[in-house]
Amino acid sequence: MLSLKYTLLKEEYVNYYAYVLWDAPGNRKKRMLHYAKQLVPIGLFLFAFYYTGILDRSSRFVLLIMAAILITALLSLFGLRSIILKQGKKIADDPGNSSFFRETELEANESGITLKDSHKELRYAWAAFTRKEENPACYMLFTSSLQGIIIPKRVFDASEKAQFDKLLAQNLSFEAELGQL
Repeated sequence: MLSLKYTLLKEEYVNYYAYVLWDAPGNRKKRMLHYAKQLVPIGLFLFAFYYTGILDRSSRFVLLIMAAILITALLSLFGLRSIILKQGKKIADDPGNSSFFRETELEANESGITLKDSHKELRYAWAAFTRKEENPACYMLFTSSLQGIIIPKRVFDASEKAQFDKLLAQNLSFEAELGQL
């Protein structure tokens, strides 16, 4: 059995939120569609500038137009992720969500994971986890496409991490392990 105590940091929650809504490999199609939609107006502007002869003007004017288009393109391409991060920060800062950031005791064994804090106790059988994701900072064990538990890697020492990895490998379903692929 593995026992740990930790408090989830707001930054860890914000990163989880961004991962679930934007960064996860399963969201690749959504990201590509967003990028394509952002490039369409830029292509239309370039076509209109070429068709109307604006690009035949002095090189300074053309460089100014191209710089404006490039800046607009970059802002529109990377704007959605920053909006998602701001939404995640707003959720983390909301006093109604303070339960996310209580000191939590995690116990993991062959039957599952138990999380306890000052107000609740949650028990998850290993079969409850439909997907496991991992990044350099956290383990994310999902019980649905949006909900899951976040376990920061910073709380593990080397032997605890090895023990936890072994529990995950032995007890998570094959489908949950493949969730990250």
